[in-house]
Amino acid sequence: MYRKSKGALPVVLCLLVLLGTRVYAGQRSLSSVNPDSLPAGLADRALLNQPALKQAVISAVNQRSGTNNLQPTAFTKDSIPFSKFGLNSMNTSAKAQFTQYLTSGNSAAGMTKMKTLFNSMKDSTKTSAYLDNKLRGFYALRNNQLTSGFSLPGMPENKLKGVSWTTAYMDTTSMMSGWWNEGVVQDAVTLGGIPVQINYSTLSGYNYAGPSLNDAHFVQFSFDRETYMSSINKQLNQNYDLKKYFLEDLDIKSSMKSYATSSLNSIDQQGIKNKISGDQLMYLDTAQLRRSVMGNSLPVSFSADSVKALAASKDSNDQALYKQYQQSEYFRQVLSLKSQMGDVKEMNQLLGSQKQVVGNIENWMNKGENTAAMGGKLLQLSALQKLMMNMQAMKVGSVGDSNGLFMSGAAGSFLKGNKAISLLAGNSSELGIQDGGMQSATGKSSYSMQGITLGKGTTSFTALNANSKAQTNNSFNTSSLSRNVFVGSVAEKVSLGELGTLDVTLSKSSSTYGTASDAAGVSKSAAGHLMDDLWATASVGLALNGGVKEWGLTHKVYINYSGLGYVNPGAPFGSRGTMQYGFLLKRSWLKNKAMVSVRTDFRDLATSALTSEKRKSITYAVDGRYRFTKEVTMGVNILQSSLREGSTTAYLNRKISFSSQVNGKINGKVFSNNSTIGIQQLNYLTVKTLFLNIGSSQTLMAGPGMIIASLNFSKDVNNAAVYNNLLNTEGGYQYNLFKKVSCGSSLIYMNSKDVVEQIGIRQQAATQLYKRWSVSLSADVRKNLFNSAANYYYGKFNTAMAVHYQIN
Repeated sequence: MYRKSKGALPVVLCLLVLLGTRVYAGQRSLSSVNPDSLPAGLADRALLNQPALKQAVISAVNQRSGTNNLQPTAFTKDSIPFSKFGLNSMNTSAKAQFTQYLTSGNSAAGMTKMKTLFNSMKDSTKTSAYLDNKLRGFYALRNNQLTSGFSLPGMPENKLKGVSWTTAYMDTTSMMSGWWNEGVVQDAVTLGGIPVQINYSTLSGYNYAGPSLNDAHFVQFSFDRETYMSSINKQLNQNYDLKKYFLEDLDIKSSMKSYATSSLNSIDQQGIKNKISGDQLMYLDTAQLRRSVMGNSLPVSFSADSVKALAASKDSNDQALYKQYQQSEYFRQVLSLKSQMGDVKEMNQLLGSQKQVVGNIENWMNKGENTAAMGGKLLQLSALQKLMMNMQAMKVGSVGDSNGLFMSGAAGSFLKGNKAISLLAGNSSELGIQDGGMQSATGKSSYSMQGITLGKGTTSFTALNANSKAQTNNSFNTSSLSRNVFVGSVAEKVSLGELGTLDVTLSKSSSTYGTASDAAGVSKSAAGHLMDDLWATASVGLALNGGVKEWGLTHKVYINYSGLGYVNPGAPFGSRGTMQYGFLLKRSWLKNKAMVSVRTDFRDLATSALTSEKRKSITYAVDGRYRFTKEVTMGVNILQSSLREGSTTAYLNRKISFSSQVNGKINGKVFSNNSTIGIQQLNYLTVKTLFLNIGSSQTLMAGPGMIIASLNFSKDVNNAAVYNNLLNTEGGYQYNLFKKVSCGSSLIYMNSKDVVEQIGIRQQAATQLYKRWSVSLSADVRKNLFNSAANYYYGKFNTAMAVHYQIN
């Protein structure tokens, strides 16, 4: 049975979703996200902060550009203040090309804005980051492409991924319908360079009585982030050599030495003794440089007039002082160069970490998401395209999430750096035919919901507002009270160092009611009563996660509480009136050849708001696995689960089972086998059973095809269960017919003591037609060997047909 959701989506909601949304149905914390910055190690290699690297890049672009490839008039002298930013050593051609690169795609207004930006920049960090990115990009250009190719393809595209229709028939009278039809259409549309997936499906059928069941239609528009980032990454790599952007092709040591040598040669060295080499400038500290240049003398300084007088004097003492002054001036200029290049520690770190940095770059670039994130810096993207780079998800239409929420509306998330915002809005409708007799006056029916989550780093805050009212569907009507629910939550992930992390979730709900006929009476927001009945309407969760890597040990300890009055429409399957706690301990040895895990779970479930009556659920589990070889693995599972009501054990499940996985060859034929055998005790009130369970499945390559066989056997040794002594076997052969049709033929036998006994045949066939069409058929025909009142639960005929057409 399907559940059907319907509801209108306002235009305003669509605009909100475009600002960035994420489905938030329950309590969850935002994981920390690495910002889209350069890989580790590159921050210390900013070009404007490393004159040697900057000069090496400028020399490379000068050589690539030539000296007269472009006329000097190709750029305006005041377009970019090259000397202001230390780029004056570019030759004329390189300056012209760099200007073209910066102005590519800019309108006249954009050019004016860029000039204003250059002239008014007071934030040196911002200036350095901007020019560092632009100079790297200019250096990394492929084929010296200066004016085009920096934007995403703008033409609309449509790629219909597929259309399929499946029809199935089953004669089981316990089904609402014998016939079931499913149609699916999958399409991909790209507008303005932004890809959107369109998925449509419909379910229909009819029952034996004849009247049609309502058809269900589901449609969803979703932003295809993976395709979008791949498109940006492709465009980026077509225009740029990203290894050159990260200066991986530069020999850092040689570049530093070349810069040091040329800079020293540019200093006036007339009459200077004890000159410094490039290696000395790089590796000697200040004190060592002073001794090398000055010897045992101290640096001296004189006024300009005194220097002139000493230079003109013939006195030997004055001449000695003048030479000491010249040596001192040389030393001061050497120190100035040293301060530009960094001290010895910084130099050694920079040179010694080059290999590590290159490794970081390789690892960083292997993830397309990282390199694509640079698109905003190096490509010409519109404001919307840049916005969508940070859009993690956006869905409009039939929306579902991992918390079990299904609604008609819109939801999504926007994330930039470590800051996130999520929005959702829509209508959930949970009423179906099967729910008709299960709705209470205060039970949930249809909710109209709006939610927002704000997060930074490992902290998130959530607010969810929901309104419900009476609902009519499939001729069923609920008389539930109009209701407004507000849920506020905060989640935090706390780092405990070597102990691991602590996940903390705090949530509180509040509800206000009105009469079913007076929905306006509930217009007052439940948010105003959020602190009412604090403990009864709160939910708290704590989870400690950690481990010891050296021991191969991981653990999780948790405790969760939810009051009996706690309601969260965003998590329809969440528990309330529950205290839950337990732990999971897992350890592996011998490079994961051996593994053991221990798990416990305790739950107290309140059954009354007036008394302290509870149900208590207790679970213990132990799992073990050992891989003897690549072909043979064996495992064991021990489980006990019980449910107590007061002093009575209403339910008890104890089980021990052994499993094996074997893969190998028999007479050169590949085979695989998965088997389990175990004993299980199941007690329900006064019924006490003891089952022997055996299961096995195997495959064996035989001739051009494959033999498959499976067996499942369960026997109650105490003969106390209503359904017991179950035997279900199947054996068949999968093969190809006429080289184009893949087939499977099986014999089936099923026996459940005093309930049903059947023998049957299953036939399957699938083929590809004309490269684009694919058709699959299946039929399952069975004969009852034993007649009982329960036979109608088990159909005798089941068939299905599916037709697929691949358009692209």
